[in-house]
Amino acid sequence: MKKINISSQLLLLFFTIVLVASCAFSLITLTRIQVFAEREVYSRLSTYIYFIDNEGNEALPDMNVGYYIKDSDNPNGYSSPSLSKYISSEQLNDLITEKLINSHGPLISSEANQGYIVKNDKTKIYYVLSASSNKKEFTIIFTDSSYTTNMVRNVSGQVILVFFLLIMLSTYIIYMWSNHFVKRIRLIQSHIINLPKDKYEVAYIDDSLDEIGELSRAIEQMRIEINHNEKTKQEMLQNLSHDFKTPIAVIKSYAEAQQDGMADEDSTKVIIAQADLLKKKVNRLLQYNSLEYLNKDKEFEDISMNELITEIIQNYKFQTDLNLEVDLADNVYFKGYRENLYTVVDNIVDNAKRYAKTKIKIVLRKDRLRIYNDGEHIDENFLKSSFKPYEKGSKGEFGLGLSIVKKTIDFFGLNLKVKNETIGVSFIITKPDDAK
Repeated sequence: MKKINISSQLLLLFFTIVLVASCAFSLITLTRIQVFAEREVYSRLSTYIYFIDNEGNEALPDMNVGYYIKDSDNPNGYSSPSLSKYISSEQLNDLITEKLINSHGPLISSEANQGYIVKNDKTKIYYVLSASSNKKEFTIIFTDSSYTTNMVRNVSGQVILVFFLLIMLSTYIIYMWSNHFVKRIRLIQSHIINLPKDKYEVAYIDDSLDEIGELSRAIEQMRIEINHNEKTKQEMLQNLSHDFKTPIAVIKSYAEAQQDGMADEDSTKVIIAQADLLKKKVNRLLQYNSLEYLNKDKEFEDISMNELITEIIQNYKFQTDLNLEVDLADNVYFKGYRENLYTVVDNIVDNAKRYAKTKIKIVLRKDRLRIYNDGEHIDENFLKSSFKPYEKGSKGEFGLGLSIVKKTIDFFGLNLKVKNETIGVSFIITKPDDAK
């Protein structure tokens, strides 16, 4: 199928609309012109009758009319020399019989004393009749359709000329507008094509307020997000390599020492510890990536937060000397998937364990979960970026834990707030307002 550009499509659409509109308008206009011309003919004929009645038979020697008079001066009737050009004697007698002899009452309305006769050659002969009240004296004047034909032809020619000029002007305007329209689209297209080559760094915005401007601004917003994601990805790759390099290097060096017979029993423990650390980091990375594939096709479940928190605390009892305080309300449920909510709470507790001085306190209520540690305050600048992947904390440590927390919380429609208390820091998870 042949490709048709937008300019051609717009011009084709415009011509189609104009053609249909022109045909409809022409039919209506020609009909109205014909009606107007006929009214004008009747008006002129009525004026001619006035001249004949007041000035006599010779009042209209050069007019394109024919007439028949019957009055006191012409008791047998008088026909103008040109009358036979318009109507035969037989047709005249039929008309007089119809309008005067067989009719009842006076001729009052204009519709009753005017009309037209169609001759054998399909031409129209217009007439106007004026009669006395007793219908004994009357005048009938006739003319052909040359006047109406000329008027229709002249007016139609002017209308067609105006239409032609309007179409030419409109076509030029549409052509220029469509070219401008297409040029703007092509600029956006070129910008999109060059985005990867420019590494999403070059901005382009169409400042207009129409739909193309809106499209341009939407593309610019997309570029900003992609650019941010690309930079985040690069940072993650750099941090991942750094994060994994340390345990791998330690494992390698201790393994080589064992191979050379220079390691003691503690070296095996170090290798196991570093392997566990590496496993933990890999699991975190897998968890973070798995969030990309979460979808809401599966209905959220009511998860018992009491059971979930109790299970996590049991795991940490033997991993730390910190005081673990727990205050859990009964029958508290959060909407979500258990595995992911478990990861959220576990990561926050693990983060608290890393920074707490003496204790971690977990308080669960109907619409919120608060996990507190008495460690140092989080820097206000870091609070805004603490959920970015591999963002370094106050102790120079970085990872994916809090990023996993934030991403999961957002997916389940929950709210997360980090707050510096008078002493220590609280992570507060709350239900959305419509679920409280």
